[in-house]
Amino acid sequence: MKKIFLFLAAVVSTAVMAQQADPISDGVGAVITVAGETKNEQNVVQRDSVQSTKDSVPQAVKPLWKQKLYYGYNFDIYFHTDSRSDRKENGWSIALEPEIGWRLKERVYLGLRLSGSYENSVTRYDISLIDTTYSTDLRVHYGSWQVTPYMRYRLKTMFNGKLGIWLECHLFAGMSYPRVSDGEKRGTDLDGLRYSANYGFQVSPVITYQFNKKSTFQIFFSILSAGYSGTAYSYRDPVTGASRTEYTNDIIIFSGKLRNLLANQFTPGLYGLKFGVQKSF
Repeated sequence: MKKIFLFLAAVVSTAVMAQQADPISDGVGAVITVAGETKNEQNVVQRDSVQSTKDSVPQAVKPLWKQKLYYGYNFDIYFHTDSRSDRKENGWSIALEPEIGWRLKERVYLGLRLSGSYENSVTRYDISLIDTTYSTDLRVHYGSWQVTPYMRYRLKTMFNGKLGIWLECHLFAGMSYPRVSDGEKRGTDLDGLRYSANYGFQVSPVITYQFNKKSTFQIFFSILSAGYSGTAYSYRDPVTGASRTEYTNDIIIFSGKLRNLLANQFTPGLYGLKFGVQKSF
């Protein structure tokens, strides 16, 4: 009797397993799972999740130059005043400065900026003649260009890496061309001046803020800069036509020339603001 009971239990168990494995007995929508594939009654193959991951197309990877290369544009606006014993100067300047750079390392950037600027200044000169001294106003417009290669090192990041504090060292070289629009040049610093060439290096802090994946705002703290500046002035005598060149050299501290700061004289750039945006490809 016991053997008969066990035999009947085995038959029933086999029937139940066959019922579960047989898709036809399940009616409409029955499926068969074979070797990781799922087939419905219309024989449409549906991959399981592991197989779908293997068969998916990988995301395109950016080429190296798009990961490393960046470009940007900066604006430099300042007002200046320069008071000396024989003159008082006031003016303003604006510059547009596109740049391109390469992310050498995570913390080190190399770049190049090209700048074009316009300056408008009014200077009151106290001119002494043999028998009299008089004051005259001279209005001058300057057109300038400058090339600035730089290296930037990131000192610290804050706010989940969005805010960056950098130290930048750059070289610069450029030319400036004056044009007098009002006043008499004779007896002033611009008498016979054709152009001036400036060159040197500066170190200054920069703060950046990344506000999306492709754009980073940057602001330059030129007022905290230090470095060296040299200028060559090319003159031509308006009467004889003879040419001569004069040179000046200055130590830059807090964006001003050391000799002027020691004499309590303000210099161009002290009241300036330079800012811009870097863009990734």
